[in-house]
Amino acid sequence: MPIILSKVRISNYRSIEYLSLELKLLNLLIGQNNTGKTNFLKAINLAISGSTDISEDDIFVTQDERLERTKTAVIDIFFQPSDDSGNTCAEFSVFWIDEFTQSWITTSTDGNFVGIRTEIKFDPIKDSYGISRRCIREWGKSVEDATIETKRIVFTEGMRAYLQSFYMDANRDIVQDLRNRKSYFGRVTSNYDLTEETIKEIEAQLNTANAKIIESIPSLQQTKERISSIGKTIGASNSSIEIEPLARKITDLNKGMEIVMKDGNAAFFPIAQHGYGTRSWISFLTLSAFVENKNQKLKDDDEAEQFIMLTMEEPEAHLHPQAQRQLFEQISHFAGQKIVSTHSPSIIAQSSLTDAIHFSKRDGKTYAIRYKADENNNDIDKIFREVINARAEILFASAVVLCEGITEEQALPVYFTEFFKCAPSSLGVSIINTGGKSKYKPFLSLVKDFDIPWFIFSDGEAEAIADVNSAIKEVFGVDDYNKLNNVIVLENGEDYEDYLISEGYSDLIIEAISEYENNPSFLISYINCTNGQKRRDKSIRDYTHENGQHDALVDFCHNHKTKYALPVAKKITENSDQGKRIPLKVRELLSAIADGIGVQKALIVEDKL
Repeated sequence: MPIILSKVRISNYRSIEYLSLELKLLNLLIGQNNTGKTNFLKAINLAISGSTDISEDDIFVTQDERLERTKTAVIDIFFQPSDDSGNTCAEFSVFWIDEFTQSWITTSTDGNFVGIRTEIKFDPIKDSYGISRRCIREWGKSVEDATIETKRIVFTEGMRAYLQSFYMDANRDIVQDLRNRKSYFGRVTSNYDLTEETIKEIEAQLNTANAKIIESIPSLQQTKERISSIGKTIGASNSSIEIEPLARKITDLNKGMEIVMKDGNAAFFPIAQHGYGTRSWISFLTLSAFVENKNQKLKDDDEAEQFIMLTMEEPEAHLHPQAQRQLFEQISHFAGQKIVSTHSPSIIAQSSLTDAIHFSKRDGKTYAIRYKADENNNDIDKIFREVINARAEILFASAVVLCEGITEEQALPVYFTEFFKCAPSSLGVSIINTGGKSKYKPFLSLVKDFDIPWFIFSDGEAEAIADVNSAIKEVFGVDDYNKLNNVIVLENGEDYEDYLISEGYSDLIIEAISEYENNPSFLISYINCTNGQKRRDKSIRDYTHENGQHDALVDFCHNHKTKYALPVAKKITENSDQGKRIPLKVRELLSAIADGIGVQKALIVEDKL
């Protein structure tokens, strides 16, 4: 290549008030929908390739702000010399020195670079928005801190030719590309090197083939004669109208082209009759062919190099997981730097955490953060194994709730729905069972590095509290969970089942299990079968004393916690006493979530309790 776009800064562009990121050869944009990933991709494409499609809608404004025509959007890009692996070097190659020229290259103590500022601003003479480009002499710490060349320097012909950015949105479709001469398919199929003599020979054969087809099909011949009469009416006396079964000119071949696919022993079918996933995939492959064709021409010049940037939205669109993996493998081998947005856990699992850039939006503003590999190098494998491979949805959450077991993972969404009057997924909240004690750290490391709001709902047992404290201290440096309002711990050494019973939900628990099992005497049967037996801690069950039924219910719930967690939670939320439809500690958690992500509480009863 060997240059790399290593830094980008964006100010006041669409939903991006300010953003500064470092880039690698492969960059995966992750996060929820509508967080600004597409705006980032378009900003990069605009800065490299330019665009005439600019308007006031490209300028960021706050909710109550009136757009002044003096306000501009800025996109700064920073090119550095690199090797083929994307590692930066000090000096540009002779080729890039010739193409950039000394007008654009800046020498610094950290090595040479080319900084380009693209401004979107209002042009009063043209009465419209447009773009201008200037050279950045000192990158600085921010857009305002940069030093910009006062003398206007135009892009060289080499920069226009050899700095290429290709944008593919999520709506790509080869069927549409087939008829669009400006698409990558249209450009690659119209890119031919033939002599004039060869062109004339081919076009003569096409004319002969057209005439033969029409003569051989009586209905076509008859139709041609009928419609040709209109030519003399609406045109000159020697006007004529022809039917073209085939394109007659080399330049029009793409208009008549079709892609067909044969599946096993079945007949060939046009690609238009296949699903959007296949059509989207082929559309990307035509871009690969287009780029490969351009690179092939560069090989004729041993010193020629080219910078290629692929900015692509959701390569996984309409594809099943295995196909997503294969497509991403092809994208990984694409000849150039890549910035790809994705919602696919399959694709994330194929890449490295260090490739990921997490996007979020708060108060209408886009924020982005790259994974901090240097701080968690020792944990990357564990995070990938225990979090990404199993619970990659955490990367797309507006907030994450961590709990120790399956019971809480089943019950908390029920209470959440009662509290907010919508499911957790509706607010982008992921409730995740970490898989047991001493499992919090990899999850906390990930949410910390991607700045995802997080909450913990923990049992009150000494061992559970120690695990929570240890993980929080190691990841966040906080030595006591009590200092955090996003960590909710049950009191008196209780686990979830103990807590529900101590809070007075015994009757509802018995009612829920009786209905589930269709057996109103289940607890009596349990007492009769297990009284006098040993528990796991070697103690003897004794249900004959005054609180024996209470102890039996506790033991029963512990032994069958995952089976009855859901029906018990549903029964509690149906409580005739509205104030007891959500246990107090759970309500404390849900209130913290509401405050943490800025969501209005749908059930306001705390003040009555």
